[in-house]
Amino acid sequence: MTPHELNLQIMAFNERQRAEMDERMTLFYLNAGWSRSTKPMPSLKKLLSKQPNKKRQQSPEEMLAIVKNLNAAFGGTRRCENGSS
Repeated sequence: MTPHELNLQIMAFNERQRAEMDERMTLFYLNAGWSRSTKPMPSLKKLLSKQPNKKRQQSPEEMLAIVKNLNAAFGGTRRCENGSS
């Protein structure tokens, strides 16, 4: 398989995944509408046209803060950079 053929396969796979997600979203939308008929439902077109949000890159300071919180939550010990406690 050439790189071009691989790229075509990947693009086709992604398109199938997107179509399946749209189909599931449509089913969930209709089910929600039938189960709660007291509120008006948002437009299905509006829901299906949403693109996934791009994730923001974390800064090194944010990553360090998260790691420190996880370390404390799991009962880890704090170590200095030179290896001593």
